[in-house]
Amino acid sequence: MRGPTFPIRARARNRAWLAIIGLTLSLAMAATSGKPAFAQSAGASMFGAAPSNPQAQMLLEADQLVYDNDQNVVSAVGNVVISYDNYTLTAKRVTYSRASGRVIANGDVEIIEPNGSHVFAEEIDVTDDFRDGFVSSLHVETAENTRFAAESAERREGEIAIFNQGVYTACEPCREHPEKPPLWQIRANRVIINNHTRRIEYEGASFELWGHPIAYLPRFSHADPSIKRQSGFLIPIPSFTETLGFGIKGTYFWALAPNYDLTFGGTYYTNQGFLGEAEWRHRTYNGTYNLKIAGIDQKNPNDFSASTIDTRETGRYAVMSTGKFQINPRWQFGWNGLWQTDGDFARTYGLRHYSGRDVTNEMYLTGLAGKNFFDFRAQQFLVQDDQYDQNQYYLNSPKPGINKLQNQQGNALPILDYNRVSDYPVGGGEVSVDVNIRNTHRQDWQIANYNGLTPRAVNEQFHGIEGDNGRATLEAEWRRSEIFDGAVVTASLSAQADGIWLNTHSLNSASNPLTSNNSLWRAMPAGMLEIRYPLIAKDGYTTHLFEPIAQVIVRPNETQIGKFPNEDAQSFVFDTTNLFERNKFSGYDRVEGGTRANLGFRYSASYLNGATLDIAAGQSFQLHGQNSYAQADLVNAGLESGLETSRSDYVASASINSGHGLMAGVSGRFDEGNAQLRRGEATLAYSVPAMALAGSYVYIDQQPNYGYTDDRHEVNGSASVKLTDNWRGFASFSYDLENNNLYQHNFGLAYDDSCFSLSIAYNQQEDRYTGDTISTSLLFRFGLRTIGDYNYKYSLDDEQ
Repeated sequence: MRGPTFPIRARARNRAWLAIIGLTLSLAMAATSGKPAFAQSAGASMFGAAPSNPQAQMLLEADQLVYDNDQNVVSAVGNVVISYDNYTLTAKRVTYSRASGRVIANGDVEIIEPNGSHVFAEEIDVTDDFRDGFVSSLHVETAENTRFAAESAERREGEIAIFNQGVYTACEPCREHPEKPPLWQIRANRVIINNHTRRIEYEGASFELWGHPIAYLPRFSHADPSIKRQSGFLIPIPSFTETLGFGIKGTYFWALAPNYDLTFGGTYYTNQGFLGEAEWRHRTYNGTYNLKIAGIDQKNPNDFSASTIDTRETGRYAVMSTGKFQINPRWQFGWNGLWQTDGDFARTYGLRHYSGRDVTNEMYLTGLAGKNFFDFRAQQFLVQDDQYDQNQYYLNSPKPGINKLQNQQGNALPILDYNRVSDYPVGGGEVSVDVNIRNTHRQDWQIANYNGLTPRAVNEQFHGIEGDNGRATLEAEWRRSEIFDGAVVTASLSAQADGIWLNTHSLNSASNPLTSNNSLWRAMPAGMLEIRYPLIAKDGYTTHLFEPIAQVIVRPNETQIGKFPNEDAQSFVFDTTNLFERNKFSGYDRVEGGTRANLGFRYSASYLNGATLDIAAGQSFQLHGQNSYAQADLVNAGLESGLETSRSDYVASASINSGHGLMAGVSGRFDEGNAQLRRGEATLAYSVPAMALAGSYVYIDQQPNYGYTDDRHEVNGSASVKLTDNWRGFASFSYDLENNNLYQHNFGLAYDDSCFSLSIAYNQQEDRYTGDTISTSLLFRFGLRTIGDYNYKYSLDDEQ
């Protein structure tokens, strides 16, 4: 029969019971701090007394509470339960010796923490001042599903904690054979945690797979996990490429202050020598920034292909920096920059955050307040390419240069976007103002389908002209919507004004069809009326919404077409998503002109089982004036878009979502005369826990004005299939049906369980037109839960 229950307040007179909980909770929290290794898990909480809430009450329950006045001992015996501040301790017996000041809890000791972690021990022996203590047969199961065990743990002089024969793993034990060792575990003879030095020291540590040690570290130490920053050497990182050779990266981290540090070191490559790197990081009260430098004096540049930048350079250096500052709650300022001695150094040596083919150097100022937005930035678009004179898409250049692809890139120096929306109604409607200013600079021209002749050929596209060009745009719109007898009527009045300036090179030549660099002016007022009539019906199982839409826009003809470069409106696809846009061009450099009507409808259905259906269709009509989409600019934007005739092609789309993993969609543009398909796309996706499948088909009719004399057909697919509870296979591909070329494909296997992940993937990319291999690689990934992941990419190409 359970004895009496008494509440005891957590004050000094109850120090005996607090001492029991203090040590055990310290050990429990130390072992469950969720750090990546067991010694780290035995971390910061060992360094102080257990947390104590002076307002919390302690509840003690036991079969008997025995006072031995002769021995000056107090014991709680039988089914002992002590609850304090959301922690619970259970044991068969808890004894406090007043004479020795020691507390002993033994017999199936268990602690349950507020976060759900469980700590088990056979015996706990601790002094009531927490300076010395001992725990036998410690075992911890954390709320994060990690496990830590030690034959014993002890605390000395209040500063040193020692775990003997410790083992840590994030793997669950085998259900059928729990005695088997886990997939991986970390074992150490002793782990010593020193509160004074704030260091954790390992003795006789090893990493084991299925109970077999595969790596040994006789002795090493690191900072206590509660120390977020401490100077020291980081773990070496190995690497290998055919041109650089084997590499090993060593780095020293120097914590100069809580808010700034310096990291320096480098990588030694067997083929090319030592790559030195250093990085300064600084966190201020309102932001962060860093400055990084790297450099190498290549020993064997001839190991690279003879036609590359890499083989022609010896001393190669780079400076990199990023910054981001919150000036106030509305304004942000920042930058990102890479400056290097040649056009491929950062990519060749895999400099972190700058190893991609495309890197954007920029400086920006951004503001956001309510419905108003401001963005000002200068941008330089870097193309890291290893070829000096290589130009895969633009031939017969009269100015080859070093890294022609970089010279052809347009740099925004600068670009500004500003949008403001009225806070209060104006004439019963809403007024918005947009400002866009850009200045684009190029060092070389960029022409598709170049024929080198003057005048310009019909299908030549001047994506960029050498020199500078810019435009400043101011656009204002008043818009008001009202409901009349169920119809939603929207009226809009707008005006756009543009100023254009030019400073291009080689006027009226094969590389520049412009005949003048004189400044240009353009204006486009417009009035729009739109009527929507939504009809809603319900039948108990489905909600239907059918909405016919009619829109008329009145405005003058577009001017200055083709007299200045089109930089921001080159991409254009006519479909149901932009059918009712006032300006269907993608940027400010082109503006839709003439009087135009847009007609169509939208239908949607929502079903009780979660399924949805959406359909849209329509057509656009040029009613009066010059059709902007029939007028060629320097990139032929709008031609063969389906809008170049007075009556546009039909556009339609439909999508369905079953609500249970199946989704399908189709969209298309159909010839306005014979309804022949001009552009179409079909997608299908199915996703359930056992698999995820997706596929798409894209068709684009021939577009001679863009240089495409043949139809284009492409099929894409991807799949991820669960083979077993832990194994998964995955693959994807892109196939050009017209050129009969599988120009991209990858496949692989992955294993994932509660503590371990592994994957290997093969990837190959080819030129979709020539079939030439661009890259072939193997990607390996290995991860241990709570410890970390390791990724390695191995190139199968003849050269890097």
